[in-house]
Amino acid sequence: MSDLLIRNLAPKIKRQIQERARAHRRSVSEEAKFLIRKGLSVPDPDFNMGTFLAGLVRPEDRGDDLVFEYSGNLPKPPDFE
Repeated sequence: MSDLLIRNLAPKIKRQIQERARAHRRSVSEEAKFLIRKGLSVPDPDFNMGTFLAGLVRPEDRGDDLVFEYSGNLPKPPDFE
């Protein structure tokens, strides 16, 4: 088996792993391996940017459309000819 060294681990995360290891009666190393196996067994969700962005707005704040008001003079549209 090979080794894995994790540097700059936040103290809170280390403490959580130690507490879980104690609760499950495992060594810290065994608990870390268990957590890595558990995390890798879950498939990565398909990332959909539209769904992500829609999730940033609370349902009660959503409307039928988005209206952006532009104050001041509107810029002249580009001429492509």
